[in-house]
Amino acid sequence: MQLTTAWLQPPSAIGGLDHLGTQAPCVLIYSQLLPGITNVTDRARYFSLYPWFVWSFEIRFPEADAENFIEFFRRADCLFTLISERHGRMTDRDAERHGIAMVGRIKLIPALERLEGGEELRLSEYTDKDSARRYFLNRMGGLGQYYAGTLGQLELMDPSSKPWIKYTIERGKPLAEAVEAAVPSDRFWSVLQADRVTLSDLDVLSAFCACRIPGNGNECQTLTDIFFDRGNGFAALGEQRRKSLALVMNLARALHAAGGSDLTEEHFRAAIYTGKLPGQTAWAVPEKLRSTRDAWAVYERNDLFSVTMQSVFALCLDALNPIGRGEEPDRSSVEAFAAHLANSADAHNASALLGGGSFGDLCQALGKEGNLPSSWESPEHEIQIAERLVDGVQRGGKVANLLADAVHILVLLHLRDDQNANPYGSLPMSADDLIDYPINLGSLRLRCDRWRDLRLEDVMADLFAWLMNTHLRVALRKLRHNGQSTFRFRPTERGLRIVDDIPPPAPTTPRFRQAVQVLRDIGALIRDGALAGNPTMPSAEGAMLMKEAGG
Repeated sequence: MQLTTAWLQPPSAIGGLDHLGTQAPCVLIYSQLLPGITNVTDRARYFSLYPWFVWSFEIRFPEADAENFIEFFRRADCLFTLISERHGRMTDRDAERHGIAMVGRIKLIPALERLEGGEELRLSEYTDKDSARRYFLNRMGGLGQYYAGTLGQLELMDPSSKPWIKYTIERGKPLAEAVEAAVPSDRFWSVLQADRVTLSDLDVLSAFCACRIPGNGNECQTLTDIFFDRGNGFAALGEQRRKSLALVMNLARALHAAGGSDLTEEHFRAAIYTGKLPGQTAWAVPEKLRSTRDAWAVYERNDLFSVTMQSVFALCLDALNPIGRGEEPDRSSVEAFAAHLANSADAHNASALLGGGSFGDLCQALGKEGNLPSSWESPEHEIQIAERLVDGVQRGGKVANLLADAVHILVLLHLRDDQNANPYGSLPMSADDLIDYPINLGSLRLRCDRWRDLRLEDVMADLFAWLMNTHLRVALRKLRHNGQSTFRFRPTERGLRIVDDIPPPAPTTPRFRQAVQVLRDIGALIRDGALAGNPTMPSAEGAMLMKEAGG
């Protein structure tokens, strides 16, 4: 048998995300609760403008090839953004209604400013992929980078079609025709073909602005029917999206009625987790939406757990960093390092801050009547402690205080856990879904039972080892699947060695901002100009949609 000896190329190293796999269950949850809206599909108008563009292009250029399509599409993508930004400047200057989150906005705002200053604006200068002023790298711009998958999921477009993404006959074409009836399409195409834009063009084309959905009845009705699945065409996914959107609008109404607090992600997270508004006002969730609120509460619980574990992992990595360390840690193995760190002055001080004793003792002390914080605004509530912990890790706070905060959060999560219920409630989260993510709410429950009689220092030793071993497992899985190295530390002949930067702890983003923007775009949420701060509230149309969905 012939043997060939050769060098193997090492895997490329990347920063990577979710180094512990703790964020993945959170992503699974919000993907189930809010399908059809993602963290990158910010504006509802693209759900109709993109099918319209393809429909309109194919009517005007039936013999065109893919290169012509891509060039015209990229010009149109730029023009949509320029129109929205210009319309905002010429009307109420409210970016939230007009230019915010439009594709390529950062590159195209200076282009508009130069045009307003008297310079010429040629679209091809911003569509040329080799230009320093290029608006977007992806050949298909915002459609290819952000919207294609979602438009496919909602059956508005077919991302698999060739030679370019096509609209669907059943859903995409009626929506395209609704747009066509409300916009000056001939002027739009003449601008694209001329490759030159004037301020007069942008003003005449204002019907394409992202704010114009409510003014186009057929388009608005069609998009609303899709987002709220009023025809029940998307089965369970459509029903869940409808309930989550109704829950968001119900919260907006409750916040508005309770004193005019605005609808923010902070208030959303606190309300779904605790059922309370600012000032401890109870949030009366309608019966038909309670299961949805309960499911979102599981998401927030998992996210609090995730940022806590990320924070402790960052502290472990920092302790591995030889720079500025007076005492060399035991690097011989994960378990040896974890035991060394748990026997450090920082760990002992953290235990003292928590009263010493065992994990069970701490649970008993915090679980006594009156000790478990009920207000999410209390500095001793896990929401506030987690915020303090993440900030402290990022700023380089005292390790003892940060470790104490982390253990404190884990105890509070344990005390609020209903031991008789599934850790993920009614969510369809099977063991197979979590097999690659060993740090989850189910394993937390088992770990807390194991920790009950352990000293807090021993709990920390087990926690450190759990995190570091899990990271190695997660990084090995990623290496196997995509050939890229995401290790933050490695076992070597000289012991454990840190690799690259320490990833800062971060929460997941539950599509809340995008859901709120979509509701604003279709006119379901509006600002109340009569109250200080212009808080968000449901419009009359939004109230009707909310009522239909059980809210």
